[in-house]
Amino acid sequence: MARASASVRPVVEQCWTLVGQRRGRIWYGRRVRQSPGEVASVRFDGLWVLKREEQRHDVLGFFHTHPDGMPAPSRRDIRTMRAWCGAFGKPLLCLISSPEGLKGYRFDDDESASVELDLVQLFPRGVTIGVECDGE
Repeated sequence: MARASASVRPVVEQCWTLVGQRRGRIWYGRRVRQSPGEVASVRFDGLWVLKREEQRHDVLGFFHTHPDGMPAPSRRDIRTMRAWCGAFGKPLLCLISSPEGLKGYRFDDDESASVELDLVQLFPRGVTIGVECDGE
């Protein structure tokens, strides 16, 4: 008798909040508060993010995965990042990991287009470093 294969669970997106600091063109951060999501979206603790920013002023942005997509912001990512920039009144990062690699984007405010970073590197313990282009 043939054995039925185990059901395959879909790969879901994951999200972390980035905390740290920016020094000129260099963004030094750490991923905190991992949140699993669904196949094409994530939910995270927005109240925690607001409280963190109000108390420490160190929220750099968000790191999330696109397990079945490109490492580029979706329309929803763009709307979300613009909203957080508007709420915080400062530029934020959107780092995206996919099977095609890791990329980072800076959002300046609630209307601007994203600016791709030259380099994004992930290190052990969730440490991230992003480097912007010269002259941006």
